Amino acid sequence: MAKHSNFVFVTPTYNCEDSIQQTIFSVLAQSYTDWRMVVYDDMSTDQTAQVVEDISRSLDLGDKLRVISREEKFGEVRNTIDAVSEIKDHEIVCRLDGGDWLTENDMLYVMNQVYIQEDPAVLWTMHRWAHTAHNISGPLSPADANVYEHPWVSSHLKTFRRDAMHGINIENYKDTNGDWITIGCDQAIFLPMMHKALLDGRKRLFLPMVCYHYNIDLQDPDLFTCDRSKVQKHSAEWLRARGYIE
Repeated sequence: MAKHSNFVFVTPTYNCEDSIQQTIFSVLAQSYTDWRMVVYDDMSTDQTAQVVEDISRSLDLGDKLRVISREEKFGEVRNTIDAVSEIKDHEIVCRLDGGDWLTENDMLYVMNQVYIQEDPAVLWTMHRWAHTAHNISGPLSPADANVYEHPWVSSHLKTFRRDAMHGINIENYKDTNGDWITIGCDQAIFLPMMHKALLDGRKRLFLPMVCYHYNIDLQDPDLFTCDRSKVQKHSAEWLRARGYIE
């Protein structure tokens, strides 16, 4: 088995011109250098794409960092599925949202060792919400649990082998109208993949290491009660109730 893993950061963005630089530089700061980053600008109305292009050009990064600007709204699920279609089977996808950033400069060295030694289909880490110790990620318990019936513990940083998506029915990523799911996207993307790993007898591992800064305003009194939060909660509950589509 290869001694080095190739990591691909997939970063959907929308109006992140004030924060995308920190997202990118947290990847550039990694001591492990076998990575590349693709930013998907989902019709931003600000200069997000230009900021990414300027960084790539000024540092002569070439294909190490590139931006794809959408001319129609894709949404996180469709952007991720589209990105994965261009990634090689042996590569490892890291989902990093625009505006968030990595917190540990040596994390890819650790993840490389885990992927080589344990060969998981999916691996996720601890995170922090804003500059606090708040974290909802953790291990599956029991280890063979059906993720649709298990509390959501597979949050940031979410990573997976590209081939972990092989054989998943595309309908898992769509709503009852046949449209791409646009809210509750983390679970829409990862629940099918984690369930497929269970069916295939592949490992789903939790790395108890804080690797991700989730840039969220915990001081906002309406954070969990606004209309979007309510819709997101409803979407996640609907996804879980629907379950895995063979």
